[in-house]
Formats: sequence, structure tokens, C-alpha cells
Amino acid sequence: MPAMTPEQKALAHSIADSRPVMLRQARRMLRGADGAEDATQDALLAALHHIDCFRGDSQLGTWLYRVSTNAVLMSMRRQRRASDRTQRALTSLPGDGNWLYGSRGSAQPHAQLEEAQNAELLRWAIKKLPERYRAVVEQCDLAEKPIELVAATLGITVGGVRTRRLRAHRMLRTTLKDRGDR
Repeated sequence: MPAMTPEQKALAHSIADSRPVMLRQARRMLRGADGAEDATQDALLAALHHIDCFRGDSQLGTWLYRVSTNAVLMSMRRQRRASDRTQRALTSLPGDGNWLYGSRGSAQPHAQLEEAQNAELLRWAIKKLPERYRAVVEQCDLAEKPIELVAATLGITVGGVRTRRLRAHRMLRTTLKDRGDR
């Protein structure tokens, strides 16, 4: 980031001073404190990162209100996507969805054995994946990390993570199907 001009430094201080107002706005939009701190932090970082985009056509407070609103909306979108992923994962798994970790429920012993065998089979199939695909599956699907974080961790693009994940899922389906045909 290039050096800031004195005007930009003054703007940066004004942005930092606006944190309480931005936090109140985030709490109102999110209807509570859950995630409001994170959304406010995201908004502050975005405002400071894009301080050179503020042209002065409007008041600083108006611009910050829009930046803060966008940060809250992005936070809500991330939460909704995470919830959707969890729901899809739970509906695609047999039983109560805990078989992957071999957890016990109130199922019959033969069902518990089958769940444990399925979990072991899936772990075996994941281990058979090439490292570049296994890392994506472990981080995205098992650890449920956001795709952006996985991309940064692996040093690849978000599109690269999505492609590897799709290919890994196809490989897993093929491996598990072939194993089940025996």
C-alpha cells in the first residue's frame, strides 16, 4: 500500500473514531451482538484499505455507513452459505450425519457397526486421494473452513480450490462406488 497523504491519515483517524457508530449499525442489522464485532472489524479494514476510493463527494459518515452495510451483508451471506453447506452435508449423509466420526447414537448395534464401517471406508477413500485433492477435502469438508481461507493456506486461487474440491468429490464417488461393487 502506498504511503498515505496527510488528508488520508486524517480520514483514517476519523474512520477509527467511527467504530462505535459502525458497531451499533452492525448490531441493529444483525439483530444482536452475534457477529457484529467481526462485521465491524471487516468494515473498518475495508474502509482503511479503500481509503483512496473516498472522493469526498459525500460525507465520510455516509460512505462509512455504506461500507459497514456491505460488510454486514457479506457476513450474513457467509453465515447463510455455511448453514447451507451444513444442511446439504447432513442431508447427503445416511442416518444422523455423525457416522463420519464414528459417534454413537441411539441406533441399533448393527446400524452403529454399519455407520462405523462407512466412516472407516470414507477415511480410507480420502487417504487414497492425491495430496493436492486430499488437502482441499480435509480443509473444506472435514474442517469446514471457508474456501477463501483454504485458498490462502494452500497458495492457490478460490477457483482452484473449487475445481480441486469438485474433482476430489468425483474421485471419492468413483472410489466408493468401485469399492461397493466388489
